[in-house]
Amino acid sequence: MKKAITLVTIFIACASLLIAGGSGETEAASAAADDGAFSALYLVNGNLGDKGFYDSAASGFYTIRDEDGANIKIVEMGRNEASYESYYLDASEQDWDVIVSGTWSVMELVEEIAEQFPDQDYIFFDGTSDLDNVMGIAYQSNETAFMAGALAALMLDSGDAKIDPSQRILGFVGSMDTANINDFLVGYIEGIQYIDPSIRVLTSYVGSFEDVPKCMEMTTQMYNQGAQIVYAPASQSILGAVTASSNMDKYLIACDTDIWASMVESDPNLVRNVITSSLKKVGESLAFAMRGLQDGSMTTADNYVLGLSSGSVGLSDNENYRAIVPEEIRTQLDELAAKVANGEISVRMATGTPTEEVAALRDSMKP
Repeated sequence: MKKAITLVTIFIACASLLIAGGSGETEAASAAADDGAFSALYLVNGNLGDKGFYDSAASGFYTIRDEDGANIKIVEMGRNEASYESYYLDASEQDWDVIVSGTWSVMELVEEIAEQFPDQDYIFFDGTSDLDNVMGIAYQSNETAFMAGALAALMLDSGDAKIDPSQRILGFVGSMDTANINDFLVGYIEGIQYIDPSIRVLTSYVGSFEDVPKCMEMTTQMYNQGAQIVYAPASQSILGAVTASSNMDKYLIACDTDIWASMVESDPNLVRNVITSSLKKVGESLAFAMRGLQDGSMTTADNYVLGLSSGSVGLSDNENYRAIVPEEIRTQLDELAAKVANGEISVRMATGTPTEEVAALRDSMKP
């Protein structure tokens, strides 16, 4: 039976979470213990230290450990996918209140295991499930993209030397012309229009999740056509957009993970123009969901789409963002985020919207 998908709209104040150091089982030594405390296990389909989804998810575990006294354990399963099933079987035979994992590459395995252990609760982030013992967590990409659009529009009049304010053109490079990618596009356009309806948007799709050279070519072309800033929800192809922004010395807004933070030590010149990234804040979403399981406000019988109201999406607030974006613009963005979170501003989605309407919006923004 198809489960309900709930958009969480309760406004809460969420502070930024710091990712703690360490890795593997030793980082969270507490296992499921019979002390009455909530117990949670995170199975990492890889290793910590990625400065992306894995580390972010771990930060949510550290939060419920440090703030709520939960018993947690983090197990890095490494890259040998053949061994994953044994990890899930072993974990499911233990006494955890919830077992957490993500993303798409282990979805099928998680559901197979969950069917074998119907009394065990699971949380799966960055996806949804029809099983009653698996809570799926998805993210309101349209809301984080709205913030990216507002930022790009505000930066046109920031006085930055790399931006020509007479060129009221921005760019969007998506991996595929699909509803989930167009959620980013629709939110981005709405954020731009909220600030300045006269701004135009160039849009291209790579047609692949992994074609770095094509993404670089498309992004370069957009800069040549006058785009002052490009937003790139381009999946693994995004390195092409990052390279183009470096080569052309133009600004880029990245997506999903904090590209600047993950690459600044290895190649600072390459990412110097990455203003920020629109993020899925996995750690915040998991802390929110695990607390929801404990207090009964959330259940594994439902899937949830989390956004700004739960602190589960937003822009990366790193050193480069603070160096490039003036304080007054950062303040404006904080105010806009609060308005979206409390429902004062409603952002449309491509998901559930007829494709012809999305195409019409896209076409209406052409220069």
